[in-house]
Amino acid sequence: MRPTFDVDVTVHPGRTVICVTGDLDTDTSPYVTEALDALTLYGQVLALDLSAVTFMDSSALNMLLTLRTRAHAEDAVLELYGVPEQGLRLFDITGARDLFTLHPLNNPPTSTVSRLPPQAPPRTAAHRPRSRPGAGA
Repeated sequence: MRPTFDVDVTVHPGRTVICVTGDLDTDTSPYVTEALDALTLYGQVLALDLSAVTFMDSSALNMLLTLRTRAHAEDAVLELYGVPEQGLRLFDITGARDLFTLHPLNNPPTSTVSRLPPQAPPRTAAHRPRSRPGAGA
C-alpha cells in the first residue's frame, strides 16, 4: 500500500512552514503548488520540511524550481529541510543541488507535530492540512 500524501501549512509571522508527507510526484506536486498558491510569500521565509517524503520525481523538482523562482520574485527565502537521499540524488543528477538552500534536520523525525529544527517554528493546531489518501495509487 502506498503511503498517504499530506501537505500541512502553518503560517507564522515572517515564516511559513510546509510539511510534505508521502510521494512527491506528478500526481501530488500539484497539491503542494495549490497550497502554496494561496499564500503571500512577500518577505517570508518559506521552510519546506521534506523529511517524510518517500519519493521525488522530476515533476517534484520542477515544482521546487518554480517555487524557487516565485520566492525570488516575491523577495522571499526558500529553505528545504530534510531532503531524502533519493531527492538529493535527483538534485545531483540534474545539477540543481546548488540552486537550493538545504538544511538537514537536527534530530530525526520522531513526531508528526514538529519535525523542523528549532529555528523553524513548529506546526500548531492552527495548521491547514490538505490531504489526499493513497495519492498516486
